[in-house]
Amino acid sequence: MGSPVAPPPPPRTQLYSAAGPRCSTTRPGLPIYRSFTSRPSRWKSRRAAMRGRISGPGPKTNMPGLEATVKEVTNWDGLSMDPEMWYPDGNCLVHLYARDATASAMWGPAFLIPLEFLIGLDCIPLLERFLAGSAGPQSNREFAKGRLTSEYTSGRYDLYIPPPPTAEGEQPLLYRTATRNFFAWVCGKPLVGESLGQALVGLLNNMSEYRGLNVDNVEDILDYMEEGGYADFGNSPVHTLANLHFAEHFQFENLYVDAFAHAVGMYDDVVQSPEYKCISPTTRSILDRAHTELQDRLESTSTSLSTFLTTELSPTHLGLTAASRTHLDRFRGFLTTYWISALGSYPPPSSAPGFSNQVLLRMRTEFKDLYAYLVDESFTASDN
Repeated sequence: MGSPVAPPPPPRTQLYSAAGPRCSTTRPGLPIYRSFTSRPSRWKSRRAAMRGRISGPGPKTNMPGLEATVKEVTNWDGLSMDPEMWYPDGNCLVHLYARDATASAMWGPAFLIPLEFLIGLDCIPLLERFLAGSAGPQSNREFAKGRLTSEYTSGRYDLYIPPPPTAEGEQPLLYRTATRNFFAWVCGKPLVGESLGQALVGLLNNMSEYRGLNVDNVEDILDYMEEGGYADFGNSPVHTLANLHFAEHFQFENLYVDAFAHAVGMYDDVVQSPEYKCISPTTRSILDRAHTELQDRLESTSTSLSTFLTTELSPTHLGLTAASRTHLDRFRGFLTTYWISALGSYPPPSSAPGFSNQVLLRMRTEFKDLYAYLVDESFTASDN
């Protein structure tokens, strides 16, 4: 008999990484997360306290570090050791298959982390469900959150977390990817997956399943998204659509509105993103309509600005005295002269209907400053 044919390797995943941590003055999403940067994060403070006693992960081999763009990675195949979560001082081995001598010999553990990471983040249900016994003092599996001492830093612990027996096709890989992302959250590492939005949904589901009842999983995942850069929508269709999908799935209204507004603004890039197919047909339809309405409004605004409201402020629409109309015409002439000097010509040349976004943003800023300079805040209707 010939040698058995090795099974084909599972599909590769993607690493969704971002330069981090990034902070903003206001937090997108639910109202309770405003002023995030001025409020200490319980999740971050707990992890910082634990990591103060733990050395970082082992050699990265060719695993890239956190970068500012979404990047494809071919190192992690869904079962092999992940260097991002291999701590030399760890004492908890995580296996992504059932406890089996053959599988252990073939694959080995995927992660090595300190057990106190899991205890400190109240992952007791995970331990009670998947712990395979230990050689340490807590072999009776009675763990207590908060006792981050030598009780959990000695001995060895093994977690065996296999896909459900009914999983078939791509389901085992998807399950292992979601499990890997849960441990990525525990260790503060980037997510993997074919869709960042689906990875975030799976992460929150796993947090709800694998943690105790006295935690705020929504707060903790939003802290993680902020620290990892996933909540940064600026010029990132992937992050924008991922947050839109995440907010739609869990019905987080404020986050949905914020992500939706950004998606409308970068519509041309959004519809080309692989994440676009992950949002619902209803949201895609609403997004298309909102984009069309926005373009119509921008074109209408550009038409009005090109003549500085000549039609809107004509005698037909606005009854002004001769002196007032003379003043208005002089002011319009002043504006035209200024913008010809600033832009080279006015209306500015454009290859598309309406003014460019850059011109509109500049005009908005300068007219806002002009208004602030000219307006008399103390004037009331009774003074007329």
